[in-house]
Amino acid sequence: MLIELKRDSHVPLYDQIAGQVRGMITGGTLKIGDRLPANRELARILGVNRTTVTTAYAELMADGLINSHVGRGTFICALPDERPASGKERPRPSPIQWGALLADQGRDTWLSGLPPSLGKGFISLAYSLPASDVFPLDEFRRAVDRVIRKEGRVLLESGATGGYDPLQEYVAAQMASSGARVGPEQILITNGCQQSLNLIRQVLVGPGDEVVVENPTYPGALSVFCGNNARHISVPVGPRGIDLDVLESVLSQRRPKLIYTIPSFQNPTGATMDVAARRRLLELAVKHRIPIIEDDIYRELRYDGPSLPSLKALDDCGLVIYVNSFSKIGFPGIRVGWIAADKSLIAHLSAAKRRSDLHTSVLAQAAIYEFSRRGLIAKHIKRLKKVHAERRDAMLAALGKYFPDESTWTSPEGGMGIWVAMPEAMDANQVLRESIEKGVVFSPGEHFYSNLAPANMARLSFSTATPAAIEEAVKRLGAILKARLVSLKKQRTGRPAEAFRALV
Repeated sequence: MLIELKRDSHVPLYDQIAGQVRGMITGGTLKIGDRLPANRELARILGVNRTTVTTAYAELMADGLINSHVGRGTFICALPDERPASGKERPRPSPIQWGALLADQGRDTWLSGLPPSLGKGFISLAYSLPASDVFPLDEFRRAVDRVIRKEGRVLLESGATGGYDPLQEYVAAQMASSGARVGPEQILITNGCQQSLNLIRQVLVGPGDEVVVENPTYPGALSVFCGNNARHISVPVGPRGIDLDVLESVLSQRRPKLIYTIPSFQNPTGATMDVAARRRLLELAVKHRIPIIEDDIYRELRYDGPSLPSLKALDDCGLVIYVNSFSKIGFPGIRVGWIAADKSLIAHLSAAKRRSDLHTSVLAQAAIYEFSRRGLIAKHIKRLKKVHAERRDAMLAALGKYFPDESTWTSPEGGMGIWVAMPEAMDANQVLRESIEKGVVFSPGEHFYSNLAPANMARLSFSTATPAAIEEAVKRLGAILKARLVSLKKQRTGRPAEAFRALV
């Protein structure tokens, strides 16, 4: 399919693509049932943003010329209606294409190819979320009832931007008990870690500023620090977390504004920095006067080994901006997190939050405070750790039993996922398309990389499925990988000439 784009034309690129495909259908070059290239593939061929191709395909889909099927592709389904509009009939205008008007053409593609809803029989290993089947619903309902009876009218009014005072005090006390010297005035309550990262970027990262990010890392951080018009420096992750030798080399040559890291059970690799590595990272930050964003969201989910101090607890210079949330240890749906930092920075972050959404739900804050102060969150975390550890062990056992020998994987001491390297010849996205047909979804590794993403990496999350479901899912994935290996070996050894057919 040959498409020529005139980049100096006043006609938008998406309109040029749609028009030429429409012309090929009219001229007979493309026929009903023919498959169009995938969005990503055509964007690469034409050297345009993937959103441009997506918008062009949306135009053709709105005209009823093409259909798209998840896992199968995009196909020609009809011929253009060339009949001129009647003098009595007014031509129907085409709908406005919002994609072409976006100031930020970036798009979060993380898991965007998954079915919108998982039907019966689907097993999800895609999401790092706490096990919802052990949510203490009755206890939390009673906590909500208590705070409404006690101060319901106040909680349903507008609240303070900084947060609900008792929750700020509780969070500060909990951090202090683990060694971090933090007071309530240094706590800003947010709508989870994602908002925390956005606020930090708004306040501290200006045009042209660079941010160091781990590679691979949390896709939500990539969307904040590596999106449109953002500049970043990727530093690889090893068995002990961010590669400090590479980071030291980077800092000797560049002047980034921030360093973003997940030191405990790094997402997606599961790597944990030991105390020596944490101290060295802090020394580098102090030497070069560069603040660190410590994303400590998995800290409480340790299943093996001793607890380690946070970077914030080891920080003597106030360079660490600490980010955490109740989403992984409690209830992700209530969206309550926090930032702990120097109080002068908290003042600026609070102003940015006030401009964004005024404040986090006071009722949600009061409910999680009531639930926590009665010791119920500690009790829930203890149970959650037991359930997650069983599920992690079930996944490790299943991987050893069903995956081909050419695969490798991590064995994390905590967190919610296992980082898997499929055989080198595999493409995790292709495996995902096939696994969806088999009723299993997971996270392809490319979504965790800012650049240079290996095609064969994947994160398998164990927290949301039962041990039996985990074994069945890994069994299905293992069968897919082994079948693909057999097919690849046959291709390498060659097949009889008559087995080949011309594809048009």
